[in-house]
Amino acid sequence: FVAILFLVTFLDAVIHNGYFVVIDSFLTHVGISAKMTMVVSSIGQVAEIVTMLALGAVLKRLGWKWTMIIGILGHAVRYGVFSLFADSGATWLIVAVQVLHGICYAFFFATVYIFVDAVFPKDVRSSAQGGANFIILGLGMVVASQLFPRLVAAFSSATGAIDYHKLFLVPTAVAIAGILLLLFFFHPPTRAPGEVGASSAPH
Repeated sequence: FVAILFLVTFLDAVIHNGYFVVIDSFLTHVGISAKMTMVVSSIGQVAEIVTMLALGAVLKRLGWKWTMIIGILGHAVRYGVFSLFADSGATWLIVAVQVLHGICYAFFFATVYIFVDAVFPKDVRSSAQGGANFIILGLGMVVASQLFPRLVAAFSSATGAIDYHKLFLVPTAVAIAGILLLLFFFHPPTRAPGEVGASSAPH
């Protein structure tokens, strides 16, 4: 279960960090002024605070696996909407799905940190937290910074127009792969999430 957890964490970290690589150009593509892209993106930061407040109750009710699955599902839905409605003129929908950022972060990444604190033995807990940090804040970020510009180039025409429909299908597929890995291969210990205290997980 540790191997599956870290593999899915890596996949999710790449698409999570890739969002920040392309979001500004995408928001201007759908008609949002360059001055407002940061404001629109901040909707997700506000949603993250609200979602973190609900995380404890969700963990108690759904457990580790399904909470993490919902977190990655947030990425799949958000990228799926970006792909399907990139050229539809439905700017309001693109803005609305920014609230999923809270689910993407809290229900997966924060849950991973809490899971490590609750489940891993004390003698390896700090190493496991370091591994999670390395994947989320290091390796995932580095890979995203290399991968997403290449995706932009691959799906750009000779005139420089970006096919966001095809571009966003890639992270959508990666998110779905992560969901399937958790669903069929992630079998964590059954310790009750209700026993876990607050996490000091870094953003």
